[in-house]
Amino acid sequence: MPTVTRLLYQNFMQVDSGQLSAHIISESNLIEEQHQLCNLLERNEGRALGLAGEFAPTGELAMLAIADMSTIIIIEFKLNLKKSKGNEHDKRPVTRASKVNNTAAREFLTQNLLRRTTGFLYAFNLAPIALALYQTLGLRIANAIDIQCAGSKTRAPLTTIKQAVGDRHCIYDANINEVFCNDTIIDHLPAAKDGTTSLALRAWIAHYISQLSTMEDRLAQVPPVDTFRLSDEVLGFLAKSSKDSFQLEQKKPTEVTRQFATSIDLENNHIHAQADRYQNRIREGRHQRAFIDIGQRAGCGFTVDGQVTKSRGHIAKLVPANSLSFVDKTISSIKIVGRDDPTQAETQRAQKVLEILQGLIDLKHDNPWVQLIFFSSPRDDFQWPSAWTEEANDAGITKAVKQMLQQSNDGRLTVIQGPPGTGKTTVIASFVQTALANGLSGIWLIAKSNVAVKNIAEKLADFGLTNWKLLVSKEFFDHWHEHLYANIRANAIISEDFFAPGFSKELQTTPVILCTLSMLSSPALRKRGGFEAAPLRTLVIDEASQIEIGDYIPVFTSHTSIRKVCFIGDDKQ
Repeated sequence: MPTVTRLLYQNFMQVDSGQLSAHIISESNLIEEQHQLCNLLERNEGRALGLAGEFAPTGELAMLAIADMSTIIIIEFKLNLKKSKGNEHDKRPVTRASKVNNTAAREFLTQNLLRRTTGFLYAFNLAPIALALYQTLGLRIANAIDIQCAGSKTRAPLTTIKQAVGDRHCIYDANINEVFCNDTIIDHLPAAKDGTTSLALRAWIAHYISQLSTMEDRLAQVPPVDTFRLSDEVLGFLAKSSKDSFQLEQKKPTEVTRQFATSIDLENNHIHAQADRYQNRIREGRHQRAFIDIGQRAGCGFTVDGQVTKSRGHIAKLVPANSLSFVDKTISSIKIVGRDDPTQAETQRAQKVLEILQGLIDLKHDNPWVQLIFFSSPRDDFQWPSAWTEEANDAGITKAVKQMLQQSNDGRLTVIQGPPGTGKTTVIASFVQTALANGLSGIWLIAKSNVAVKNIAEKLADFGLTNWKLLVSKEFFDHWHEHLYANIRANAIISEDFFAPGFSKELQTTPVILCTLSMLSSPALRKRGGFEAAPLRTLVIDEASQIEIGDYIPVFTSHTSIRKVCFIGDDKQ
């Protein structure tokens, strides 16, 4: 396909940026039609460039945009589509890298763009781009800066842009949110038909932000991403993990329609929607829109566009986009379009992956657990630190519990598996009972779901054990599931109580703590000294087979105190 040229205008802010030229070039034609890219690179030698990526639904990098103040070059990578094997009804495209030999084009990109020795590359959400370059094309990148690292902790593109621009120009929030709400192509159509405006503007705004004087000092403090210094093993693991996570995210629904008990705040013209089930609750999302159906039944009314501005427990506040009055109006249903914001665990996982790419974490050498669990063939010289070895009194206990108690170097990692109903939860309780009798502490029992953690807690209570605490998120507990914890309420600590004066002291005297994997990523738990008061020494993970391996990255890179890990689950799941 020959080069396609489009003319664009930015709509992010009230400033005359002039006409932008976007040139779309197929990778297979890059060498023959390289003049546009060469011109861009030559006039910006030693200067900053903006980057942005567009992904296929299966996570491969479909397009890469490179921008300066007036020009955006978009390189389109050929991805072949095949129908899913064994499921002829599955209409979702499955992408595979093209078999066309594009070695020369990729070498050109490496030498002239991805491995520039002067001039940084700037991008929003850089880590997925860097990993997809390797996963899809076998390419690496250096001297690349993640712009959000110089912004707020929320990493919201809109917030970062507002901080950078300040009060210089009027910002159009909705336009920015729309451009950043999705970086996935729906169908891999030719670029001229598919549209590349959002991709081009993401690259352009990355370059624009990098040139603002307000960002100079902040961006200078951000460590650059350099995947050239990572081994194939590390980069391959991170890239596959990122792609798996991307595919799981794509399976989440992009819209849901629910009936809610609603009330109208006539004074402020707001809607308060109350969900009847935890699964139906409305969460705040930066990229979500609410469509409120007015009328007794479908087809007999009209729809109002709105936004979720606040969500607490079972009640969410929605504000209409226009000034329509809700007096004498009946709300039949509410449709939420757009995915929820990432969870705390997902956010921390992404942050740790970025820190690895920036060289702030040495994934292979900082922690022996990382070497053992994440990589299939540990180094020949791998050994556990000698100071970790402890002996436990294991007289009269079952083989499984004995393995869980073992602290010698050949028993650091224990795997217990079996189908439902084989007593795995009982084994956990037996282990805790024996561990406490041996004076052990720093025992954390975790699972992916709140229900699984609650079941372990109830088993501990059945064993007559009381010296443990269960950490539960306020969102899950309040209004929804208080009744589930009726028999163990005295041992539960709700997340809002993490800020109580005696919280850290309470954990300090508690040898066993239960929580979900997501709770381990709680900023409040870390901020209030929870992990200093009760460092993770023995980690027991129930329903371990339900957790994607990349979700363990924050655990093993953040908690260097871990000395024993037990994976428990059903190997058939």
